[in-house]
Amino acid sequence: MTHNMPAAHRERLIADLRGLADLLDKNPHLPVPKYGVRVSVHPRYDTDATSEAEAIAEVERIAALLGVATRAEDGQHVAWADFGTVSYEAVVVTQAAMDRRNARDSYRDCISTDPPMGA
Repeated sequence: MTHNMPAAHRERLIADLRGLADLLDKNPHLPVPKYGVRVSVHPRYDTDATSEAEAIAEVERIAALLGVATRAEDGQHVAWADFGTVSYEAVVVTQAAMDRRNARDSYRDCISTDPPMGA
């Protein structure tokens, strides 16, 4: 699987991340996120994967490059590596998982936790 972004895009992202790190380093009074930063890659959109199966295979390929195991649970396939307060992840949510969530959420407007009027 190849990455569909031109090399120039990758180089710019890396330069921009370094620019952000330099800015934060030079300005110690700027707040930073309490729980860190996550870079998320979604193979269906960020790579040449054209099917769900190809996207899942791409998560597995990324996991191998990161030296981590792929986690697959409830229709989510994730490869995740932590670098302290910074993490990198690749994620695919299957269509079946999205369909289950949409079905469950379709009842959301029919349920109320408020007591009935007059009770």
